[in-house]
Amino acid sequence: MSAPGAAPSLAVRQAAIRDVVLGSDDPAVAAAAGIAGHGLTPAQRLAIHRNTTHITLIEALGENLPVVKTLVGEAFFAQAARAFLRGHPPTSPILAYWGEGFADFLATYAPAASLPYLPDVARLEQARLSALDAADATPLPPDALARVPAPLLPLCRCAVHPAFRFVVSAWPVDRIWAMHQPDWPADDTVSLDDGGATVLIGRPHETLLMVRADHGTLSLLLALGMGQTLETAIQAATRTDVAFDLTRALTRVLSLGLLTEVLPPGDHDGEAPRPPASRSEDRP
Repeated sequence: MSAPGAAPSLAVRQAAIRDVVLGSDDPAVAAAAGIAGHGLTPAQRLAIHRNTTHITLIEALGENLPVVKTLVGEAFFAQAARAFLRGHPPTSPILAYWGEGFADFLATYAPAASLPYLPDVARLEQARLSALDAADATPLPPDALARVPAPLLPLCRCAVHPAFRFVVSAWPVDRIWAMHQPDWPADDTVSLDDGGATVLIGRPHETLLMVRADHGTLSLLLALGMGQTLETAIQAATRTDVAFDLTRALTRVLSLGLLTEVLPPGDHDGEAPRPPASRSEDRP
């Protein structure tokens, strides 16, 4: 602590400035920043910086989640973003990363209760952002698995593309997202009664792709991402969905570029299972 009458230390001043800029209205906190008012109180001068910071962060969040912003309107979005900011200040200087917890926040945000699909739309937009920022990898060609000798194929492991993301929702979030894109047919509509969607997201090259899939296909990918053999992954998919169609699932997975490598049995003997290559964007 600083001695009585001494100027506050740099760490104390930085912490006070951060607290005020992020929303504290405590005059004592503003005074601890040691800011010269020059005709204004320290709190008034810091409020100028707080306003600028909030505007910047709200605009950044709106750019990260444009469909969510469109669904609720600019005023509602700004109000929600300010409330979110108070408890979830940025932890990275990269503004594209801010807002990762916004979907969970919306699920408990009382003013948004009449829009139960809104958190999952946010999850979808965040998943797409995350996939765009993921590491690059070369996807397998569509015939890669067909070239593996049939007796060895069940024992192979497949690496999952680092850009793989998914969202499981009780709402048709992919269609809600799509209807706010420029190529959406003007006379088409979306009904919330259409049911839920399991959405797979991939980025085989520079283009982001998004398709619906069944739960069995998702289970297959998650098992492969954990380092399981293809045989074990198929068993997991079948347990999830008794109607699981392996041919259709692999066609969809390969078309999205979600697999990047096939490891024959001799190439991974003795290896520990690898962690999942994708991050779940599932509903809580």
